[in-house]
Parts: sequence; C-alpha cells; structure tokens
Amino acid sequence: MTNTSSGSNSTWGAFTPVMPAFIRLVAGVIVLVIIEAVVLGFPGIGQPISGSTISIANIAVFMIGLVVALIVFKFGTQLSKAVSDAYKSYQNWVPLLAYVFQIIAIVILYYVSNGIASQYFTSAPWAYPLIFLLIALIPTLRVVVNLVHALEGSPSTKHSQNN
Repeated sequence: MTNTSSGSNSTWGAFTPVMPAFIRLVAGVIVLVIIEAVVLGFPGIGQPISGSTISIANIAVFMIGLVVALIVFKFGTQLSKAVSDAYKSYQNWVPLLAYVFQIIAIVILYYVSNGIASQYFTSAPWAYPLIFLLIALIPTLRVVVNLVHALEGSPSTKHSQNN
C-alpha cells in the first residue's frame, strides 16, 4: 500500500527540498562564528603587529569573515536554486532571493575587511564604502534587469511588437 499524503514521510513537510541547502548555510555560518569567537579569545591576539596598526585579530576576523561571506554566497545561491526547483510558482522571485544572499555576503565582506583596510583610506575615508557600493551595484543591476524581464515577458517578444 502506498502513502498518498505528500510530506508525511519527511520531517520538514513542504520545506524538504530546500532544507539541505538551508542546513548547509546555517551550519557553516554557525561553525565559523564559533571558531571566530574562540580565536578572538586567545590572549594577546589584539596587539598590533610590530610596525603596523593591524593586529592578528584583524587578520583572523578578515580570513574567517571571508570564508563566511563565501559560504553565504555559495549556499545562499544553492538555496535560491532549490527554491526555484521545488516551488515553480516562485520562480520569478528566485533572482531576488539570490540577490539578498549576494548583498549579505558583500556586507559581511565590508565589515570584516574594515579592520585591515581602514588604515589605507585615512586620507579619503569615503573611498572604502564607495568601493563596496560599486561592488553591490553589479548584482543590483542584474537582479533588476532579470526581474523586469521576467515580469514583462521575454525581451524578444517586446521588440517584435514594437517594430
């Protein structure tokens, strides 16, 4: 006898298709945040390196934050693709979900690189945020163009109607 009720075999119900990507994302970030907390608890890690204002703590935060940003970017994109595959009715909004994870990764990278990069931008403190604003502009433009095309229909049909 087959079980006809959907989702009764799984613990997650309707969220079963997206849970592996979601669990990878959350577990990866949690593990790295715990590692960062442990590393920053080492004695003397906050002292500057001789001849510099950068400390080993700044470098550790940057390296771990870089990995966190890559995990958020990679597994967040996987999560949005899983949503696209599992829930066809939300397919037009998947680029927006991927965009959210891309922007979160850029923001994480901005904050973790601030400790190292700030000393190089003392004469022009506006340049450092501007660099990340320009980086964030790329996925923003891409998602806006993709959403407009998805909501309006394919661009080839619009051009053929206007000619």
